Amino acid sequence: MAKTQTLLLLCFLPTLILVLNKALVNSNGLTLTLIHPHSPKSPFFQGNLSFEERIKKSVSQSKIRGNYLARTSLSTIQTQITAQSFHYTVKVGIGTFKSKPPYKEYYLDIDTGSSLVWMQCDGCTRCFKQTPKPFPKQNSSSFRPILVQNKPKPYEYEYEDGSTTNGILARETFYLTSKNGGLAKIENIEFGCGLDNNLDALNWRNNKVAGIMGLGWEDASFVKQLGPQIKGIFSYCLPVLTSKTPSTYLRFGNDIVHQENSKSTPIYMKHKGSSPYYVDLQGITVNRTRLNISPRVFDFKSNGNLGGCTIDSGTPFSRIVGPAFDVLKTELEKYFSRFRNLKKIKGNLDLDLCYERSKPEKYNNLPEVTFHLRGADFVMKAEAVFQVVGRSITRLREYFCLAMVPHSTDSTIGSHQQTNHRIIHDTKNKKLVFYPVDCAKNP
Repeated sequence: MAKTQTLLLLCFLPTLILVLNKALVNSNGLTLTLIHPHSPKSPFFQGNLSFEERIKKSVSQSKIRGNYLARTSLSTIQTQITAQSFHYTVKVGIGTFKSKPPYKEYYLDIDTGSSLVWMQCDGCTRCFKQTPKPFPKQNSSSFRPILVQNKPKPYEYEYEDGSTTNGILARETFYLTSKNGGLAKIENIEFGCGLDNNLDALNWRNNKVAGIMGLGWEDASFVKQLGPQIKGIFSYCLPVLTSKTPSTYLRFGNDIVHQENSKSTPIYMKHKGSSPYYVDLQGITVNRTRLNISPRVFDFKSNGNLGGCTIDSGTPFSRIVGPAFDVLKTELEKYFSRFRNLKKIKGNLDLDLCYERSKPEKYNNLPEVTFHLRGADFVMKAEAVFQVVGRSITRLREYFCLAMVPHSTDSTIGSHQQTNHRIIHDTKNKKLVFYPVDCAKNP
């Protein structure tokens, strides 16, 4: 079953139909469109927000996404849900109806930090606002509740912020539109049908998101339910985000492109029943200067309940545990002190380290940062380390900020730091594979 909320999303349309029964398309591969949060196609898109306001929302979400709470049983899941503003989304077809197309379409958050697939259903006694209306389960001929002693199997979620969702587990037919326009029909996907939902994070005006599609470790995750044909592998490549950024894709199985220059590091499950993907972060380098940070700073603490480092598509900007963040910030201050054209400023993004420039240079003259993982170095170019804000009516000079935030106990490699890398989660061999690539040109 599932845990924490981490998010990525996709999009689909009707055409050629392939019945999969937990199988796949295209020689055991599948490629789906990911809708990024700054896209006008995204359910989170707010056209009236400035670039600075979008960054501030991302900073807020990165800070809110705090600790993963990963206790679960057959009927109860405890986790944390966060305010929605910066998530990749997916548009899926669900159910079987006497209509054209023969399914209902909904947006789902794609979450690499949780495993359960769930959505709000019609008949809910407590419901969050959404458009279109909740899934009309009673009208779908393919809806099959999972029974225990001839009664629908219940689930209960209790979130760390006090939000809750309860309902029943069922099986249903999902329709996914691939990159080439083919429609994959996947039968008997297990999902949670939410009937009593008290979730403030989804209860906002014009909400178009109906639930979550978990891509985490556990058997209930969408990855595991696609079956052995995809070999437990999924991948994405996140470009630098603007409203004009082209679509990127979520790939499964044989649709993933591997390269000889790829690197790999182990991925871990914190404990049985845990969904997020953990990596072993051991140190940080700025350009060629290895920082004086003990690897123990990133270790698990409090019997494994705190600490460690996740890789999470639902955290926009990386969170770095406090002592390591302080060393990183100090080294960057030292680096930038050599440039006469820079002026340290507070900025307007709620980020800790910002500088104004006398002339616009975008990402030029900004350093690389490397996260040293077990057995591999994750090297981030400047566009994955900083946010650059250009001149505007209210600000005459360009400025840039370190796009990372401190955290009291944990570290997370966020989606911005994953920019322009092919990220491959190999759940079967328990490793994270990655290599640098221009994701706008090779999504």
